Amino acid sequence: MTSDNIRNTVIEVLREDVRARDSDKWLIIQVLRKLGINIYLDYSQLNDMPSFESITRCRRSIQNQEGLYPPKPEVDEQLNKQRVEYRQQYSRPVGFF
Repeated sequence: MTSDNIRNTVIEVLREDVRARDSDKWLIIQVLRKLGINIYLDYSQLNDMPSFESITRCRRSIQNQEGLYPPKPEVDEQLNKQRVEYRQQYSRPVGFF
């Protein structure tokens, strides 16, 4: 899935669901649903659930700063490729204001 597809799905969810504008957890669940990925959970526990960002930030810290549990080389290569593409797409050209 491309970043444009994800962006369009996020825009659609934000446009249609006011609650998603206030809660990243709710936004993530609704985006996944739009993509056809069903997650079954007790919505009363939604506030107790850690954010996906907190979990992935912790994983990145463990792998990048502590050097523990690195990804497979092919996964690392793909992640590096995605980082380069992201920087190219979203970085502002020098001298552009």
